[in-house]
Amino acid sequence: MLKKLSTGYKISTPGLLGTLVLFFLPWVLTSCGNDPMREFSGWQLAIGEGGAAEGYKGNIVVLLFLIASLVLLFLAFRSTQRTSISKADSYGVTITSIIILLLIFQQFLTTSSEGINREILYGLWGYILAWIVVLIGGVINIVEQKKPA
Repeated sequence: MLKKLSTGYKISTPGLLGTLVLFFLPWVLTSCGNDPMREFSGWQLAIGEGGAAEGYKGNIVVLLFLIASLVLLFLAFRSTQRTSISKADSYGVTITSIIILLLIFQQFLTTSSEGINREILYGLWGYILAWIVVLIGGVINIVEQKKPA
């Protein structure tokens, strides 16, 4: 069965599984003003866990990262039963990957506000790398579909 699957699928699926694991690892080390530095995972940033004392209610964009990973993983497993990946699946994976990478850049890799100290940790770097792998898999799927049979 694995021989029938596209190379892009074989690349994207481990990347998607990686996004799920890395979502729960430490993403950032943050402090406001003179507060001590605290570690936050993607999950904690998404639901606001650990920051409620300061009025932090979570970040819906980060939660959407997790939802996108779960939906794409579901679609990837669904395509194994068809043993083919549709054009819509390929473009969906590619476009979703690009959007998520741009949102990650906007949320975490821009200069933080004055008085806020932020350090990016291994979980977020791995998460970015996993989405790049998913993007590469999506592009390979598109290229493979354009080849004449």
